[in-house]
Amino acid sequence: MMNRKQLGSILWGLVDNYLRNKVDDYKPYVLSLLFFKRLSDNYQWELNNRIKKYEKDYGREPTEKQIKIIIEEGPNFKIPKGCFWEDVAKSPLKEINEKLHNVVNEISEANADILPRGIINTANWNAPSPDGSGGKKLDPEILQNMINYLSPVKLDNQHASPDVLGDAYEYLIKKFADENKGGKVAGQFYTPQEVVEIIVRYLKPKIGERVYDPTCGSGGMLIRSAKYVKEKQHTSEGLHLFGQESVWNTCAIANINLVLHELEGTIKQGDTLKDPKYVDGNKVEQFDMVAANFPFSDENWWGNGTSKKNKKGKPIMKKDGSPQLQYPKKDSFVDPYDRFIYGTPDFSKGDFAFIQHIIASLNDKGRAGVVCPQGVLFRGQPEKTEEEDGQNRKADDEYLIRRRFLEGLDDEQKEIIEAIVVLPKNVFYGTSIPGSIVFFNKNKPEDKKGKVLMVYAAWEGWCKEEPDLNILRPHDVMRIIVQLEAWGDIEKAMEAIPKHEKRLNEMVDENLQFRIGEIELDFEGEQQRYEEIEKTLKDDSINGGKRKNLEKIKKNLQKELNKKNEQIADANAQAEKEKEEIEKVKNELLEMFVNPEMRKRYFSVVDIEEIKENEFNLNIPRYVDTFKPEEEIDLQEAIKEFNEELKKEKELNEELDNALKVFKK
Repeated sequence: MMNRKQLGSILWGLVDNYLRNKVDDYKPYVLSLLFFKRLSDNYQWELNNRIKKYEKDYGREPTEKQIKIIIEEGPNFKIPKGCFWEDVAKSPLKEINEKLHNVVNEISEANADILPRGIINTANWNAPSPDGSGGKKLDPEILQNMINYLSPVKLDNQHASPDVLGDAYEYLIKKFADENKGGKVAGQFYTPQEVVEIIVRYLKPKIGERVYDPTCGSGGMLIRSAKYVKEKQHTSEGLHLFGQESVWNTCAIANINLVLHELEGTIKQGDTLKDPKYVDGNKVEQFDMVAANFPFSDENWWGNGTSKKNKKGKPIMKKDGSPQLQYPKKDSFVDPYDRFIYGTPDFSKGDFAFIQHIIASLNDKGRAGVVCPQGVLFRGQPEKTEEEDGQNRKADDEYLIRRRFLEGLDDEQKEIIEAIVVLPKNVFYGTSIPGSIVFFNKNKPEDKKGKVLMVYAAWEGWCKEEPDLNILRPHDVMRIIVQLEAWGDIEKAMEAIPKHEKRLNEMVDENLQFRIGEIELDFEGEQQRYEEIEKTLKDDSINGGKRKNLEKIKKNLQKELNKKNEQIADANAQAEKEKEEIEKVKNELLEMFVNPEMRKRYFSVVDIEEIKENEFNLNIPRYVDTFKPEEEIDLQEAIKEFNEELKKEKELNEELDNALKVFKK
């Protein structure tokens, strides 16, 4: 059976060998082709197993009529006759695009009851060339080469388990995101797994719950929720997953992601704010848990903005070349789904619109973890009167909405903000806007009512800084999760720390074996060739120039294999370093939780009354000491160093005086 690295490398080879610089967006081509291959291979494998079972049960081969019944009762996904991988592979070159196009459309129709149309056939394989030449947008030779490349790879359950296949699929998605780190597109379909991990481990999904992501991208939040449940309860059956995504190709990717992981779920396409797909009458459906990373500060989220114009009637443009927009008054705005009970958000920024959609999607005991721009914590100003500061000013809508989140609306709509984490800068794909995670709970436990946990995780050194994107390392995630789980309780911290230390060390060992497997796979050809030459050289009949040539090749191969050994040694050293970092963070947390001076620089459990005194501003530096402490100076050591410098200065002056005396002579 293949491991995820082998399969991931094979699949990424499709991009490197055939698609790069050949099509604008190769995600749909690679991912839908992979999906088709999986369905075809697994269908035949399952069918063969059912036939073998029949032969074992009844001691004879099934008749054609019985085979037809086996097929009808067989695999969940149906493959119509003539629509298998082999049928496409044997097509003539000039017909291969049209054949694949027709095949995936037929499979889509045959499975419309269990998979939305447009998923397996999201890529248009038969699209004409844009230049009007009569050719194909994707050259038939490229497609044929892709088919030939994947044909030997067996993707049935016998050769690629759902976990391996799903992990390889997510490996591809991350590779796509990494290729476009600075671009907006990557952020639309991928949230860093470290951030997802923090959200899921705090919310703790359980079997029987309904989990929802209203802006699900490629489905990472939902997949990780299922993995967490499986980790804790050894199965994810009974966990119900729901998502919505506005971009059709990304919606298809998310659906395929669920299917390849063999998870029960539904992903629907559409604009979550204007056209929510999970509705119950004139209200949105409600869920036990929501995990989301919505588009930051989405401008014109209701689509009612119009271009501002100058006196001459020409559009007024921004510095980036886009038009400035103006919006109608909100007095007459009515949300068809009654989601904005805390206040109507500004049409120019969608943050509080998405957040209120999420809150409306929670049932009475629902909880949510939401990635937000840090601006939602403090944007907007309270009402001011002339007596207070010499001016009359109405309270901003964003201020009022945040205040109502914290105070509640009435006895039924109570306070709902439970915890906040401020993240390091530049950890999200496609945006430099500083991010945070806000946790909401419609049923806050008694010991958390009237309080908000605030965690400051943006200290220098609390992530791996890289030019394009900063990365939260395992021990950085551990530091955040322990603070969240402990909620200021030292005993809970002492319980959580060793648990996460053990889990992370196991993860380091697993990743090390994975990395060693990657290295060995990279050098597999050289190792095999080296062993063949060694075997050949044992033959005494090999002599002269041939032996000399083989010895030379062997020497060069040995150099390559030495590189392999160096890389394995580096991987082991890196793993040890990671374990040391985990140990350091463990000791750091143990010290911090018993040291009040350290604690105030990590987190604060803040009373709502204190937040009220700060005019409901949730800017973390108001509550957590974010000033970098000055380095303590050992006074005795400083005096010693100062005296040594004075001594050196005196000696230099004496040398200079002596040199001047010689010059005068």
